[in-house]
Amino acid sequence: MTRIFLLLVILGTGFSSIAQDTTVVERGMRNPEAGMEYARGPLLNSEQLERKKWYYSVEEGNRDPENVYKISLRDQDLEFFPLEVARFPNLQVLNLSANKIKVIPPDIEELKNLQILILADNKIKVLPPQLGELENLTQLYLGGNKLVVVPAWVGGLAKLRKLDLTFNRLTQYEIDQLQSRLPRCEITH
Repeated sequence: MTRIFLLLVILGTGFSSIAQDTTVVERGMRNPEAGMEYARGPLLNSEQLERKKWYYSVEEGNRDPENVYKISLRDQDLEFFPLEVARFPNLQVLNLSANKIKVIPPDIEELKNLQILILADNKIKVLPPQLGELENLTQLYLGGNKLVVVPAWVGGLAKLRKLDLTFNRLTQYEIDQLQSRLPRCEITH
């Protein structure tokens, strides 16, 4: 059934016209190898996400990419952001904590369904503007990195409710400015 919907989306006939519910599938998640687009499913609420299986390697997720909603690549000595996670069109929780990642690539903007991003305890110094394209992000964990500034565009993440900036090199003034831009967000520092 999923393959039929994917084919319809790729051919441009749309999914919403034949869907049994009102969920609209977005287009745009690119398969990095084939150059084709995946259909994205609906965003899950926290209760639904809680019931989804955790995957612990890209290889494990590749066996059933459409069912990967949560993946943890925590503490795997990764030095680079694993671009392969873009193969998982429904990915909504990504844990890359406790690695050695220094750079978040611009391709992060491909993860449009991402709601929770955990990048704590890495070596990140700069947040790319493409991170601001993750409009569904509700939780962002950046504690234990090497951030000295938080870009103003972070204030545009309207759905953000939790932001962890503990153990970075940020001033109280910077935190106060960020809090004024994100009044509904709990910021820990």
